[in-house]
Amino acid sequence: MKKAVNAMTVHYTLDCYNIKILVKQVEENGGRYDVNIQSNHNPLSFGNTLFSATTEEHAKRVANQLCTFYSMARVNGYFLEGKFFRRPNSEEISAEDVLMQERSKEEMHALLQEV
Repeated sequence: MKKAVNAMTVHYTLDCYNIKILVKQVEENGGRYDVNIQSNHNPLSFGNTLFSATTEEHAKRVANQLCTFYSMARVNGYFLEGKFFRRPNSEEISAEDVLMQERSKEEMHALLQEV
């Protein structure tokens, strides 16, 4: 018996630090645009969904913001585990909280310094 395959379209890819960020649209998901991260070590996976948007443009802006924050976080000793940025002896930062609003680089830097 064949299993149904979800129709998916990748609209945007972004190489970022040591990961790839994808904006993909899955028809069975109501046509929403998912922002996913994909490890360069496992290129066959479509990664973890960190954000969903109703428009492609919004998803692309979020993808770019994620790349900026991810790069800043890595430089500050954080790593992404699941849907949280973690650093030893620090509070975790939810990726969803970071991406729920558009932030400037200064605001993202301040967020990393607050915890």
